[in-house]
Amino acid sequence: MLSNRSRDSEKSQHSNTVRLPVPQSLLVGRWWWAVTALAAFGFAASFFANSTKRPAAEAPGLVGAGIALVGFGLLVSYAVVQLWRGKLSGRLSLSWCGLIIGLPLLTRGFRFGFFAALILIGVALLWTPGSIKYFAPQSKAAREVRRAERLARKNGR
Repeated sequence: MLSNRSRDSEKSQHSNTVRLPVPQSLLVGRWWWAVTALAAFGFAASFFANSTKRPAAEAPGLVGAGIALVGFGLLVSYAVVQLWRGKLSGRLSLSWCGLIIGLPLLTRGFRFGFFAALILIGVALLWTPGSIKYFAPQSKAAREVRRAERLARKNGR
């Protein structure tokens, strides 16, 4: 059972995340990443379709790229749903995914660099001052949970 103090703490944390208005940059970021996921699925479909029209030696590479894009699209779609729910995990997943995919693409020339820039713009939208304020109560709560777990492990030894 929860004590009154912990219930009040949970209510205040929940009310902080509910009452805060969603910043414009985060709204744009949600749509930006949703479109990115749809684009990944679209490119995957074009890779699959293109693999049937190419010589047999080229088809496995196109199919592999299509599978990778489907995986990327699924990962981004899941994170976008979490972001739409206002969860900190959605922002963190999209940030890591964007950095891991976007930064290496910058070194691949203009064609891929353009897509890298689009992905990195999506990451930047998630880290604007308004977005940071919006997720601050969740960040603080998560930090407190981690601190309590570390203390429990330390005291348990």
